[in-house]
Amino acid sequence: MLQIMLMILKIIGTIILVLIGVLLLILAAVLFVPVRYRLSVQWEEDFHLDSTVSWLLHIFHTRISMENTKPHIRICIFGFVIYDNEKPGRHKLSTGGKKKKKVKTAAKTGKVKRSKTKAKSSEKPARKEKHEKPDIVPSLKDRETVHEYIEDRDAESDHTIRKPKLCKDTTEDSEEPKRETLWKRILAKIRSIKSRITDFFKGLLNRILQLLRSFLEQKRKAGLIIEFIRDEINREGFQYTFFSIRKLLKHILPTKLRASIVYGTGDPCSTGQLLGAFGILYSLYGDKLSVTPDFENKRFVGDLDAKGRIRLITILIIVIKLILDRRFKQLRSNLKTLKEAL
Repeated sequence: MLQIMLMILKIIGTIILVLIGVLLLILAAVLFVPVRYRLSVQWEEDFHLDSTVSWLLHIFHTRISMENTKPHIRICIFGFVIYDNEKPGRHKLSTGGKKKKKVKTAAKTGKVKRSKTKAKSSEKPARKEKHEKPDIVPSLKDRETVHEYIEDRDAESDHTIRKPKLCKDTTEDSEEPKRETLWKRILAKIRSIKSRITDFFKGLLNRILQLLRSFLEQKRKAGLIIEFIRDEINREGFQYTFFSIRKLLKHILPTKLRASIVYGTGDPCSTGQLLGAFGILYSLYGDKLSVTPDFENKRFVGDLDAKGRIRLITILIIVIKLILDRRFKQLRSNLKTLKEAL
């Protein structure tokens, strides 16, 4: 019995060790096996692109091609196609059937609605009810008041009826607005001009004070930024960060490159700025990169062939070193304090 228990534990232990070994092997493959890519571009009258991305001896393989504006994406695993955007899918057929059903139901509902409208139109119009004339009752208007009553005798009941006699209150109409004198008009005009001048100078003074405050605030912020840049610890942090980013880009960018580009934006200023940006790549690839600017015309013609690889372990080492560095930590804390001060 004890031997059986030991054997079961031994089998379980070997299974766990095998699983751990497989996981470590997969992790090592992900970290150390590079992802390789290739890119080929031709741009003259038409645009042509052909690129491939592969990993682990083409076990995972992706191809992206484009003719003008139509891309073609194809993903394969162990040689089997798992995704192809140009391959027709089954979902299109199912959606088409649903659309047909929707059209049929819409047609049926349309027929029902038409039949209902016909039935309603066939009904006879209802007879118009005779409207009795409403009794005319005297209403009191805003400027009318009741002054006296009129006695009227009803012929049927032989009773006297007192009706209010309405008359217009002409007291308000009789009062004519008093005309202002010429002197009062002149005084009112002088007061309005005086108030306008005072309001203008008050607004001008407020604007000048506001501009002075904003100028002093901008001066204070500029002084803090200059002090932050001149700090020796911050300068060291900036230098190390720039060095790490450059190292990361050098690893990601193609190891083999051949490019020939003729470009022009139509504006000599922006063409020269782009030439300066291409100069950064020229420092990395040298004669393999040929860039010809056209300062007169707006054009872009060229071809490009590039190959490269990316290792995840290299990216992780660069990023972890940057995060754990003392200069980078100090730079982050100083940036935080600068944001709070601004």
